[in-house]
Amino acid sequence: MSPLNRMTSIGFDHPLALVLVPAIATVLTLLLYRSRRRSSELSSKLGGLGGWKVARALLIAKFIAPMLLAVAVAQPYTVTYTYTPVTMDNILSVNITNAKIIILLDISTSMGKTDAYPTRIGSAVDLVLRIARKAVERRDAVEVYGFSSNVKPLCIATNTSSLETCSSVLSKLELEKYSAIGDAIYFGFSKAKTSPIPTALLVVTDGAANYGSPVEDAVKAVVAGNIPLLAILVGSDPRASSFEETCKRYGVQVIRVGMLTNEVEALNYIAEKLYVEARYGAFKASGQLYIETPVKDYSIQLYILLAALPLTILSLAEGL
Repeated sequence: MSPLNRMTSIGFDHPLALVLVPAIATVLTLLLYRSRRRSSELSSKLGGLGGWKVARALLIAKFIAPMLLAVAVAQPYTVTYTYTPVTMDNILSVNITNAKIIILLDISTSMGKTDAYPTRIGSAVDLVLRIARKAVERRDAVEVYGFSSNVKPLCIATNTSSLETCSSVLSKLELEKYSAIGDAIYFGFSKAKTSPIPTALLVVTDGAANYGSPVEDAVKAVVAGNIPLLAILVGSDPRASSFEETCKRYGVQVIRVGMLTNEVEALNYIAEKLYVEARYGAFKASGQLYIETPVKDYSIQLYILLAALPLTILSLAEGL
């Protein structure tokens, strides 16, 4: 992973100290003005040091040396900004802002079937909680909504405590008759569009839509609205083929989860994959594909002091 480009700027730890610069210039100007009354004495001394050129050099040194010291007191530094690309490989390791994952969970009656372990809804809830746990570990937010004939909020996970609450709520779900997948996607789309942070949608369903808006219209709207959408199909319901084909037609990734045993490692792998895909998709859709890393360098202070030292010595060649 290499940075694309670098940009440098200058800053100060104590910028208020910079007011000393104009103050010093004002004081030195007044002193110089008063010294004109001793012009004959100064002329004789400066003449011995090399005439007008020496006098001008001394004058410049007297002005610049204290100003440089004042700048050094302000503790200047240079900041180099390195822009690192965000990729699927580093999305979990780079220091990037928080994201939100909206999970739309099918709670229709067909999710109670046992062609997934222990049931479709049981497998789905397990997967949702694993995704939420991975997100919370990285301080991302997860909002879970259940849908049947309508959509209703279930829980929001932003930390360990709320994750436990989410687990309790999802373990007590009551299944309902209908499955309005299209309506759920439209709902998630509206929530994502108004989110102030990068957001991705995950639809967890058996794919058996039997109510509400056409699924194809909803998927098309989300894709056109540049909102990342992932579809997770649980179980092996034959009615899911229509939903799966629609998703693939519009470039929406579909992942099937049909395990018949409690395969923990496999579920962890799928949860990690889904979380990575969702997080990367959220930042990609928001245009945040580069990490700005600032690095401070205080060596400029040394250069200023090294420049001020000979000027200070030169200015002491004669008094004001």
